[in-house]
Amino acid sequence: MKKYWQQHKILLALTLCIGIIGAVCNAFIAIVLQKIIDAAVSGEGAVFMKTVVFTVVYVAVLCLLSYLGALASKYLLLNMSRQLRQDVFYGILRRRPMQFWQVDTADYTSALTNDIRMLEENYILTVLNTIELVALFFATLMILLYLSPLVTMILLFNLALIFLIPALFGRLLEKRQAAISKQQAVYTATLQDIFLGYDVVRSYGIRPQMEQRFKRENEKTVQRRFAADRMFALNDGLSETMSTLSIVVVIAVSAYLVLRGNITMGTLLALTQLSGTFMAPVMMLLQNIPKISSMKPVIARLQELADGKVEVWSGTGQPSFQQTVELQNISFAYDEAMPVLKNITLCFKQGKKYALLGPSGCGKTTLIKLLSGYSNGYTGKILYDGQELRTLSDVELTQLFSLVHQNVYLFSGSVRDNITLGEDFSEEQLRQAIADSGADTFVYQLPQGLDTDAGENGSNLSGGQRQRIGLARAFLRQTHFIVLDEGTSAVDKRTAAEIENRLLRRENLTLLTITHTLQPELLRQYDEIIYLEQGCVLGQGSYDELATKNSRFQAFIQ
Repeated sequence: MKKYWQQHKILLALTLCIGIIGAVCNAFIAIVLQKIIDAAVSGEGAVFMKTVVFTVVYVAVLCLLSYLGALASKYLLLNMSRQLRQDVFYGILRRRPMQFWQVDTADYTSALTNDIRMLEENYILTVLNTIELVALFFATLMILLYLSPLVTMILLFNLALIFLIPALFGRLLEKRQAAISKQQAVYTATLQDIFLGYDVVRSYGIRPQMEQRFKRENEKTVQRRFAADRMFALNDGLSETMSTLSIVVVIAVSAYLVLRGNITMGTLLALTQLSGTFMAPVMMLLQNIPKISSMKPVIARLQELADGKVEVWSGTGQPSFQQTVELQNISFAYDEAMPVLKNITLCFKQGKKYALLGPSGCGKTTLIKLLSGYSNGYTGKILYDGQELRTLSDVELTQLFSLVHQNVYLFSGSVRDNITLGEDFSEEQLRQAIADSGADTFVYQLPQGLDTDAGENGSNLSGGQRQRIGLARAFLRQTHFIVLDEGTSAVDKRTAAEIENRLLRRENLTLLTITHTLQPELLRQYDEIIYLEQGCVLGQGSYDELATKNSRFQAFIQ
C-alpha cells in the first residue's frame, strides 16, 4: 500500500494538514469553555460577551475545517481505491491464461469488490482517522499538563492499562478478518455458480439442493462475520469501560482540587472536557489498531494480484508469421503425473491449410492454446519465424491470428459491439465479415438488427448464432492465420461446409482447424491432416495418404 500513499502524497499531505489542524482546534475548545465559565463566575459581563462571540466564530471555523477534512479524506479515498482497483484488474487480466484459470473468477470479483471495500473502511479511512486522533491526543496532553499535572498523571496511568487491550485481541482479529475475506470469496463463487447454472437447476429440478447450498454458505458467511464482530465488541466494550472509569476519576480529583481552592470552576470544566477528549482518541485508537492490523492478509492478497506475483507476460519481442510457426519437441502437462502433449514436432507454413484430428482428450485444444501463449510451462520450443514464443509480446502475438472457440463468449451489449469488440471498422468491412460467417442469415432480422442486445453471454441468441458471431469477429480482423477450435460445430453441416470452403479458398491465409467432422470431400482440400492420439502425433499427410496407409487413422475414421 505504500506506493498508493506516495502516488497521492500531495493530497495526503493536505488531508492530514487539515485533519491535524482541526484536531488541535478541537482540543482547545476546553480552554474556550474555561474562559467562559471563569468570566461568568467572576461576574465580568464584558469579558463574558467577548468570549461568547469568539466562541461562535471559533465553532464556525471548526465546522469549516471538519467539512474540508471530510471532503479531502473522501477524495483521497476515491483516488486511492480507484487506482488500486485498476491495478488489481490489470494484474488479473495480464496473467497468462493458465494462471488466470487456476483461480475461480468469483475470487477475482470478490477481491475487486468485497476486499477493496473492506480496505477502504478498515484501512485507508482508519489510518487517516488514527493520525488525526494521535494529533488530538498530543494536543490534549499538552493542555492537560498546563492545567493540572496531577490529573494528567492519573490519565496516563489509566492509559497504560488501556493499551494492553489491543495486544490481547489484535492477532485474533487478524485471523478472523482473513477468514471473512476467504468466506466472502466462497460465497461470491457460490452465487455465480448457481446463477450461471440456472438452466441446469431448472432442467434437473435441483432448486431445493441449490437453495440448501446457498443457505449453507450464507450461514457460514454470517458466522465468520459475527465471530469477528464478537471480538470487536469485546475490544470496544473494554475500551469504553476503561475510558468511562478514567473520566469519573478525573472529575472526582478535579472536584477535590476545587474544594481546596487549587483550581477554578472553569478549570474543572476544562479538565472534564479534556479528559473526554483525551480518552476518546485513545478509545478510538484501541479500536483502530486491531482493524488496521487485521487487514494485513487482505492487503497482501490485493498486492499479489496487482503486482503480478505470478507468471505474467514478460516478452517484448515483435512476433511475425511470414514463413513458419514451428513446434520443436513440445511436451506439456497440467499435472506432472499426466502429460497432455509428448514431444510434438510440427511446422505450419504460411498460407497452408491444416486439419487437426484425433479422439477427444488427445491434446488438440491444448496444442492450439500453447500456440497462442496459454502458458510458458512447456518444454521444447515454439518458434514464430524463428523467434521463441516466450520472448514475444503477448499483445502483438494476439494480433497475428484469430482464434474461434467452440463455445463463443458474448459480452453484455449489442451484436455489433460483440463483433467489433470496441474497435473501429468500416460498415463495408463489417457487412463482408457478417456475410463470410453466415451471420447475415439472422442478424438483419433481429428486432434492432446489429444494435440488438445480445444478453448475458448471448442469452438472447442461439448456440449457432453465437458461433457465427464468433466467426464474424475473426473474419473482420482479416488476420492471415485463423484457428478454428470446433468453430463451426454449432451450425448446420451445410453452413459449416460453406464457411470452411470459403476459408480453404482464401490465398495467403493459414488455416488450422480442429474438427470432429470427417467429410472426405472437405478434408481432401487441406494441405495436411495432423492426427493426434494420447498427446502424440501419429500421422501427418494428405487425407488419402493417411486413409490408405495409417492404420490408426483408418480406425479413427471408420
